[in-house]
Amino acid sequence: MRVAILESIVMPAGHEVEFDRILINELKQQGHEPVLFVPENFPFKVDYGVDIVYLEGGEVVTYAGASKWKKPFLSILRERRRRSWFTSAAQKIKEHNIDALIIPTGTYRYIKALLDTPLKDSPAAVHVIFHGIGKGEMDRFIKQAHRANAYKNVYLDVISLRDDMLRPDLPRVRKILPPVFLPSSELSGKQGNATTQGAANQQGLEHLNSTDGIGTNEERTISVDKPIKLGFFGQFRKEKNIERFIDAFVSLNYDDSVQLVVQGATVKPEDGELFESIIKQYSKYSNIQFIHASLIGKDWDRALLSVDALLLPYGAERYRYHWAAMLFTAIGFYKPVLISPEINPEVLEQYSIGEVLNLDNVNSIGQGIQRFVENLQYNKEQYNQGLMNANEDYSHRALIQSIINV
Repeated sequence: MRVAILESIVMPAGHEVEFDRILINELKQQGHEPVLFVPENFPFKVDYGVDIVYLEGGEVVTYAGASKWKKPFLSILRERRRRSWFTSAAQKIKEHNIDALIIPTGTYRYIKALLDTPLKDSPAAVHVIFHGIGKGEMDRFIKQAHRANAYKNVYLDVISLRDDMLRPDLPRVRKILPPVFLPSSELSGKQGNATTQGAANQQGLEHLNSTDGIGTNEERTISVDKPIKLGFFGQFRKEKNIERFIDAFVSLNYDDSVQLVVQGATVKPEDGELFESIIKQYSKYSNIQFIHASLIGKDWDRALLSVDALLLPYGAERYRYHWAAMLFTAIGFYKPVLISPEINPEVLEQYSIGEVLNLDNVNSIGQGIQRFVENLQYNKEQYNQGLMNANEDYSHRALIQSIINV
């Protein structure tokens, strides 16, 4: 099958980039021919190694750096351009003999836009992928799903561990399981580079070059030797409340035998300033290392593989409904997790891959970190078996088959 992926989201790094990589490389692995549909002048962060088709309708609209007064205008412009891209995609499907189209990240607004364009009548299957449906979004999603139900080739695929979006009268609203994120060098020979921010970052990035040997999925098992390195990775946002976690780590008075690596990719200037202030605040601790950078490709691989376990101590109710990309990165990289109870609780209920963290206060967080460090040394076999089982169930093979086998 020729499968087009319509991407219109621009990110400096992160899981949108990696999710597209998963789709493209697994489609190739299964014998399909992926093609990218993107707006004109789309700023690619990596070379996916596929044909690119540019859509008419204008460039990507981004809120990055926009004032709050400009955002309403940009929102209207984005909606108009989305409809133009979808209209163009309907024509490109015919011109390029596309059998299926995947929109890799959607919301209920995408359904509204799609239904205003010829794409709703596409002869090819159109899959809009939702990365979870939040509690406050469900009614709007279901309303638009009922409208889309009239069009037999429009599928609304929800990546979720829950089934509360399923309805017997909406057969093309489907639940699909999340995929793990694997080291990208296993999937593509072409790698991106790290984008650094701030003078303090180069020191944080130096250790990445010392980590060699990524290995295959079958070869990866957890290995914990001293010093034990705990890693906090991903996009930095204020809601993750990282200072409280660092305070708990500091309170344990570990020497260099237990280390903490904190990476933050920031998009908004205010987030970057806050992260830099945190780096300065804790700079006196020799066993805490900061990386203020957006890491892509081999740099991302090496950073993650340089630690023994991953920390996800950011509790927010929305993580019960949206799959947590960092959790599925931890699974794919064979890293046990210390995790907030709100983050996809179904995973730890089924697989022994780490411990749940009580976030009530600094003291409870510190106790959780201490127990987890001890368990890393004594529960390696149990964690490893759980990670092996989870990797099988959340495989890329299963994801692609779930999407295109309609």
